[in-house]
Amino acid sequence: MSTTPGIAPAVNLKEALFSYNERFIAINLSRIWFTTFGKVATFKGTIFPYLFVKPTDDLHESFRLDREVLVVFARDFSFEARSLDFVDKTIFEFQNRLDKLCLILISRDSKIREKIRLLTSQEPETRLIVPFSYDELFDDRSGSLSMGRLKEFFYGRDLFAFESPLHSDTYFFGRSSTVQFLYDKYKSGENSGLFGLRKIGKTSVLYALSRYLTFREEFAVFLDCQEPAFHKRRWYELLEFIIRSITSTVLEPNNLEIDVSTNYSEKDASTAFEKDLNQIREKLQRKRILLIFDEIENITFDISPTEHWQKGEDYILFWQSIRSVFQKNPQLFSFIVAGVNPKIIETPQVHQVDNPIYRMLTPHYLAFFDASQVREMVSSIGNYMGLSFDDEIYTYLTEDYGGHPFLIRQVCSRIHNITSKERPIKISKYQYKEQKNNFDSSLRDYVELIVHVLQKWYPQEYKLLEMLSIENRHEFKQLAKATPLLIQHLIGYNLVESSDNENYIKIKAVSDYVADNSKLIRTVEKLEDKWQEVTVRRNTLETNLRRVVKLILKAKMGSVKGKDYFLSVIPSSDRRKTKLDSLSFDQIFAPDSELYFDDLRRYIKSNWSDFDSIFPEIELFDVYMPLVNKYRIDAHAKDISDDKYTILIVALDWLNAKISAFLI
Repeated sequence: MSTTPGIAPAVNLKEALFSYNERFIAINLSRIWFTTFGKVATFKGTIFPYLFVKPTDDLHESFRLDREVLVVFARDFSFEARSLDFVDKTIFEFQNRLDKLCLILISRDSKIREKIRLLTSQEPETRLIVPFSYDELFDDRSGSLSMGRLKEFFYGRDLFAFESPLHSDTYFFGRSSTVQFLYDKYKSGENSGLFGLRKIGKTSVLYALSRYLTFREEFAVFLDCQEPAFHKRRWYELLEFIIRSITSTVLEPNNLEIDVSTNYSEKDASTAFEKDLNQIREKLQRKRILLIFDEIENITFDISPTEHWQKGEDYILFWQSIRSVFQKNPQLFSFIVAGVNPKIIETPQVHQVDNPIYRMLTPHYLAFFDASQVREMVSSIGNYMGLSFDDEIYTYLTEDYGGHPFLIRQVCSRIHNITSKERPIKISKYQYKEQKNNFDSSLRDYVELIVHVLQKWYPQEYKLLEMLSIENRHEFKQLAKATPLLIQHLIGYNLVESSDNENYIKIKAVSDYVADNSKLIRTVEKLEDKWQEVTVRRNTLETNLRRVVKLILKAKMGSVKGKDYFLSVIPSSDRRKTKLDSLSFDQIFAPDSELYFDDLRRYIKSNWSDFDSIFPEIELFDVYMPLVNKYRIDAHAKDISDDKYTILIVALDWLNAKISAFLI
């Protein structure tokens, strides 16, 4: 149904106690919006008039707005950010009616525009607030100021570029079912485990779960295990720290307190912990507390950065205490452990002692987004920024980045930054494909961050990824058969998927990164495959070696002297010398010149002081360069043993790595 500007007949702002100026502003707003509701509310001692306005057809076309938008009047002459608490409350109460991302704020503060800009720069998760002063909108009888301000604040922010976990529901997409699953576990008195790759959104889910409990007047305590204040404590000190965290985050805000036990010694800590939890339960009207342990690797055996958790007894004694108190008093609390890998619950013994929480809970892996979730997130956020996308792009994003929400947001952020600011605008599938390689390049640091934890803590899983990335499928199957749990982890992370008894890496950007950085050598059996591997590496080496010699020679002597100096390494009896001498400096180093690989080697050796920073190990250079020149199987198509092929690949990879590092 078409929506035109105006005010619904049932809306009587005078009876609702809007001031004259506020009623006049509402009339001006109704020149481009349709006002459906108006009320004056009191919140925490402050009066807030507010409206619900429905986007007209023109606004829908420009900003893709579908739901009604909240308009709040702030009567104070100096805007305070706490006024937004009223916004949060109202949008939560009318969540099935109001747009959750954006609102219009009308303030008596003449500097409201600058203050909102400062607020959103300091707190990126702030809703999309379109600010006006009373005076501005009082004078905006055409609606032109309103339209201009909407474009300024809608199109000016990069709403995709979040790198930290989300602390609010404003930009939280696609995880409601996971939050509900974890909540149901808590309500039934069960413990949970949430696992998945870095940057997949585990912490955002845990924050959302905490908010969900708060709205239901239930209690959760978020414990960040990566804080030194957490993992540097001994096990008995940590039990007391948890109690004090509960008192500061749950009891004190509700004007409650307990007398925390003073006897958190090694001998009595678990007893004190149980006693204090019972006190807390009584203060909280016998409600169960949810303890959320995030970044659990930091207090996990073998991999914690702190020695007494990594090698000592602290892991065993801490979890023995937690398990014992939980089994005796299941009504007191339940807990969630969250991390990358469920090692903590899958290892039966730790330092020859039974693991207290072995199989105590079932791991739940946080999944990547499917195409419909990618569409919901990208289209919803993109609409506010004046970006719409060809339908195929949602499929491309899902396939190219495996549905990893963080990587997809970063790609969309890049699309926003390289796209014209004349909005709204539609991104075509052709533009996406044209920029795909640039997107991948911009993601390499993020991909490294995601897989680094596997390299550091779970090297066997990373080795399996390496094998897949370089197509060493035979070795992969052998290792996978011996360690089936590792494959379950990789599939659980959504990094790997199985099809027709084969496994594949789901995210091409991850596969490319792992392959590019792999020290494994791809197994090849056929001569033509060996030929292909050597050809690619040798062509790269020779092209880049010409560039390096040319750059250094030109910088040292210039083109004229440099040419003569370089050609001195070629014997006068060599028939090529006359032909090369007739070429310009640049032509000598062109790909099609008759410059030999060994000419470059001899020049570098004769001028070693110019190149020793590139090739710091002269012994390896002296071995690898002649080896590469000797085994030119790509040129001569002769056979080569597996051992010599492996050595040749090692030589080519070493030389290419040194040159690439110089050219970066």
